Amino acid sequence: MPAKISSFSKLYGIIVVELRKNDGMKSTLTLSAFLMLFFASCSYYLSPYTSKIQRETNLSEEQLKKIQFYLEGDIVIYRALGTSETQITGGEIKIVNGEKVEEVVIASGTPGVIIGTQESGKLLVSFESDGSYLLFGPNGDYGGKYTMMAKEWEGRAGIVDYAGKEYKSTPESIYAYLTVNMEEVNNSTVESKQASGRTIDQ
Repeated sequence: MPAKISSFSKLYGIIVVELRKNDGMKSTLTLSAFLMLFFASCSYYLSPYTSKIQRETNLSEEQLKKIQFYLEGDIVIYRALGTSETQITGGEIKIVNGEKVEEVVIASGTPGVIIGTQESGKLLVSFESDGSYLLFGPNGDYGGKYTMMAKEWEGRAGIVDYAGKEYKSTPESIYAYLTVNMEEVNNSTVESKQASGRTIDQ
């Protein structure tokens, strides 16, 4: 479980120190505590959300809306501001090459929710309380991971609509993708397959 290697290493280091300090039963108890912490930590492991997962679970839009998604990797979008423009979406105003731009950063680990779906399994994902969203879809070049979709591409930089305005994404944003806790997905799948039952007509 790659996402948990660093956490495991930290816990392991603590336990090794404790085992060197203690003997017998104390060591056994300490090791047991370590294993409990490790497996509890594993329950929060996030997996890439892919076209394969969507195909196998066949989750509906309503089911997807009940699942917590997270972003893996940073997404940075920006747009040039007019000389008299003062209203911004919620990003930061910066000066780049002498030009005033608004930059919106969605950092890795930011939680997001599905607010709608489109054809071909595409998802409208909102990371903001104001409902602003980005379009994500399965990317065949990245193992079917759900990455940001653009209405137009200029090399690896995408042109996207966000909060009613047009932005351009940085080339690195193309590597960001959606992740989920598979326990949530599996629970939703089980619920969708439970029949209500049927009785014999009297």
